[in-house]
Amino acid sequence: MDDIQSEAEAQAIQAAALDEYDEDFVGYTLVGTSPVCQRMLGVRRPIYAPLPSKAYHIDGNRMVLPQGMIGAQCELAFAIGATLQGEGAAINRDAISAAVVTCWPTIGLLGRRTRPASNPELATIADFGLHVATICGPMSMDFDRDALDQVQMIARIDGKRMISARGDAVLGHPLEAVAWLARELARQDRRISAGDIVATGSFGPILQVLPGQRLTVEFAGIGEVSCRFD
Repeated sequence: MDDIQSEAEAQAIQAAALDEYDEDFVGYTLVGTSPVCQRMLGVRRPIYAPLPSKAYHIDGNRMVLPQGMIGAQCELAFAIGATLQGEGAAINRDAISAAVVTCWPTIGLLGRRTRPASNPELATIADFGLHVATICGPMSMDFDRDALDQVQMIARIDGKRMISARGDAVLGHPLEAVAWLARELARQDRRISAGDIVATGSFGPILQVLPGQRLTVEFAGIGEVSCRFD
């Protein structure tokens, strides 16, 4: 990882690794969309990676925690109903709001497959964007898109309240994370396509989770997601 010299090289390593891992992708996952997570991960900006289908799970699963775990991020995921076209200012929160069709409360598991590197951002890009698994709770279609920045999140481990945060921690509004991704992809002549799922990155700090624990994350007005770890 210390030999990676550029973002393009890191992206190429990520793409090659993902090609070996899975051939079916359901969307994208983000990390570093809140200041607290950027500090914890040693990055200065959001980072994305494709979401492999074999790493996408539904609520209530038991998950075996692999080696190299960093922790869990408490996030929302959105299903996009129309391909997002345009560049720059054309891809804004209003355009994203019109394209979003459903929302899920979500737990994202993060981990490293390599030792930490001297350039954390390039290493994070190369290492699958640190993505291990995405666990989505029950789908919600009845939510206020404009008020997602006010949504309160509470995370509990084995029933004990651990953290709380609000949606505006994610780039000011969770849909801004989707807009940022759409603009970043457009810069590379790529698109978020109809049917893609986008996980926004964590509302609050990344939580350490251990075998034998159950993490439950509630998003007010949207729902909750839960997973037990082995």
